[in-house]
Order: sequence, then C-alpha cells, then structure tokens
Amino acid sequence: MAKDNKKNRSAIIVTSVVIALIIVVGITSNQRENLHFIEKWLGNVITPIQKSTTTGINFVRDAVNPVVNYSRIKRENDGLRSEVEDLREQIIKARLERDELEELRSLSYALNYVPKEENYRHIAANIVSKNPGNWFDTFVIDIGEENGVKLDSVVVSSNGLVGRVFEVGGNWSKVISIIDNNSSVSFQIMRNKNFKGIITGSVNYELSGYLFDPLAEVIVGDKLLTSGLGIYPSGILIGEVIEVSRTTDQLLKTITVEPSVNFKRLNKVLVYIPLN
Repeated sequence: MAKDNKKNRSAIIVTSVVIALIIVVGITSNQRENLHFIEKWLGNVITPIQKSTTTGINFVRDAVNPVVNYSRIKRENDGLRSEVEDLREQIIKARLERDELEELRSLSYALNYVPKEENYRHIAANIVSKNPGNWFDTFVIDIGEENGVKLDSVVVSSNGLVGRVFEVGGNWSKVISIIDNNSSVSFQIMRNKNFKGIITGSVNYELSGYLFDPLAEVIVGDKLLTSGLGIYPSGILIGEVIEVSRTTDQLLKTITVEPSVNFKRLNKVLVYIPLN
C-alpha cells in the first residue's frame, strides 16, 4: 500500500512539472518585456543544465566525428596527397621544359659564330656525362656517327668556343674543351685582328698564352676570337684578357684569359660538323 502511494506521488509530481512547463511555454511563446518569476526561476535552473548538456554533446561530437569520419577523411587526404604529387611533377616538368627552351633559345645565338659559306653544318646536342669534378674539361654528348659527327667537329655554346670532338661512337661523341691541358687554340685580338697568338688549357683549368709578336699591343679587357688557323673556324669568341705580363727574357708577352663559356655549367652545345 505504501509502495502504491509513493508511485502515485511521483506520477503527480511529474504531471505537475509537465503542466507547469506547458504553461510556461504558453506564456513565453510571445515576446514580452517582463518575465514571470516562474520563468526566471526555471531559466536559472535550466540554463546551467543546458550549458553542461551542450558542452557534453559538443565534446562527444568532436571526439566521435573524427572516428566516424576516419575512412572518409583518409580517402580525402590520400586524394589530396596524390593531387599535390601530380602538381609537383607538373611544376618540375614545366620548369625543365622552360629551362630547355631558354637553353635552346640561347644556343641559337651560336648559329652566328660560323658563316654559312664556311662549309659546316650544325646540330644541337645534350651533354650526357662528364669526368668527375666541377669542370667540363672532357664530356660526352648524345650524338655520333649516326648523326654525321666527325673527329675535330667544333663544339660551341651560346657564349663562345667550348672545344672539339676527339672520339666518335655510333650515337655518342667525346669532347675535349679548351680549358683542358691538352688543348690549344690560335687566337686573334678582336680590337686588332693583326695581333695573333696561342692559348692553352692547364691542369688548373685556366687559359693562358702568348702573342706571336712581342711588340703587339694587348691590354686587359681585350676580347679574343679564334683566328681561323688550325681546326677552329675564324671569329668564335674565346674569352677576355684579365692579365698581361712579359717573360723574364722579355721576348714574349703572355696573357691570362677568362673563358667566355662557364665551364662549370653546361647542358647543351652546338656541334659544327665540317662538310669536307
């Protein structure tokens, strides 16, 4: 009997609360300037509960969402990572194509080094390997007999004389540059082409030489061109005089030359192949 009375009291309390809430909802359904004291009391009671409930829900949502969405997020991340890799490859490819285009455009200037009447034909080549070290003193290009390359074909870059071919294979050739200690080039001074001499490479990859005429005037800053004596056609830029001195017996005037070509950085060259 006592148990039944307790159940009835609980039912009455719940019913009263529900009715009170319905009344409050009805009263507060319209916007008003002043609140009833019941509304204020209920607001004071309910607001902390709502705050705690909202905080808890947000916490659970933030914790559960990554777990629930893990597969989707992983797929999206994988897709984005793949797109980034594709874009990175495209950027690298575009840069390489741009660099190659600039090199070919620069190399086109080398077409003017040898006049057409000099009986040469030209072909561009890529450098595929080189000796160890920083300098391009000897290196291999990707054209050979199949392309008509011959021994002593002349090799130039956009900035001037590089060297000559000294070995030829089917689809490759070896080039020795003018800075190698086994190279020598006959030159003329651009300012006065009557003054001629010989420059050679060295084990230190420096260019030095002398003038045939000890009385010839040569000054720092003079530009040197190939003279046309030997295997190199006339008029190809070699470099610039950076030092002038005399031998101890005063019989020869010696010079040190800075090459016009950067022999630490070469990728493409132009090969002049003699037609005879």
